[in-house]
Amino acid sequence: MSYTRRLPTQYITVHYSRSVSYPASQHGGTLQVSGSVSEPVDVFVHVDTDLFDHEIDKCNDRVNLLTGSVVATEGAQVESIHANSRKVGDTIIRGFFKTVRSDISQQIAALQSRIDALLIHLHELSARCIGKRDQMTVDYNRISSRYLKIFGELDRELENRIHAVDAPVFDVTRAADATASATTAESLVATTALGAAESSRLHARISAAMAKRRASEALSKAQRFLNVQYSVDSLLADCLRPGGEGAMLYTPVCLSETTEAPGQFSRRLDSSPLLDNVSRQALLDGMDDCPWGGTVSPSDAQAIAGYFNDEVARMSSQAVTPSQRRVAAMTSRLFNLSSTASPGI
Repeated sequence: MSYTRRLPTQYITVHYSRSVSYPASQHGGTLQVSGSVSEPVDVFVHVDTDLFDHEIDKCNDRVNLLTGSVVATEGAQVESIHANSRKVGDTIIRGFFKTVRSDISQQIAALQSRIDALLIHLHELSARCIGKRDQMTVDYNRISSRYLKIFGELDRELENRIHAVDAPVFDVTRAADATASATTAESLVATTALGAAESSRLHARISAAMAKRRASEALSKAQRFLNVQYSVDSLLADCLRPGGEGAMLYTPVCLSETTEAPGQFSRRLDSSPLLDNVSRQALLDGMDDCPWGGTVSPSDAQAIAGYFNDEVARMSSQAVTPSQRRVAAMTSRLFNLSSTASPGI
């Protein structure tokens, strides 16, 4: 595109010096004159770029054509690469599945042949087993019938020999049976009367024996009650003080704390009936204020271990089911006083 540019203004300075003659008057003569004159000069440069611009436009058109051809070529190349990759992938996949299908078909054919052979072998073994079963059934029936016949003959021979050896005894027995059957009807009335009398005497003796047994059990229970009452009285006599002054009472208390959710806790307090009239909240507050952190003393640990071992031994001796035995074993394994804290008081 043609343009015109103005250069910065330049000043041209011309120095002069000359002699000037002036005409005669009163005095004529010559005068020396010198000085300088500055003249501003403005320069405008006009650049004609029409021909260059025309060539640039032609070049731009050709470059655009080249760019379009390159873009088209690149698109065709990308499409060709995509199509070729799809063809290669399809070929690989088809080849892989064809190979796997062929391998599976070969394995199926091999397994089918083995299965057919095994089925034929199993059919042969089944036929042989059926034949053996039928043969064993026939042999068993034949042998059992033979031995039944032999044992039947032996039984009859033994019976004949026993009758032959003890013939007088059997004769007496048959005669006594005949006599007893003849006199049974006549003695039914006497037998009934005698049985009633004997039954009444037997019933009286049984009632007396049951009364004596119940009296003995009552006396035994009374004796146990008196023994327990005496033990309780002795224990209370040892524990109670006669003066009625104030004393400290110790009773076991179990506090369990459960984490139900992050930041949520639930507490459960189990105690003996002696603390039924005591506020459980006061107990919880007192246990919170208690300075836990001390360790169990050796004497306390020994005493606790003794009571614990006795309790575990009792549980083990009374354990009948596998669950009860596992509970006793787990209780024994969990017993560890090294990590047990006691009040630091």
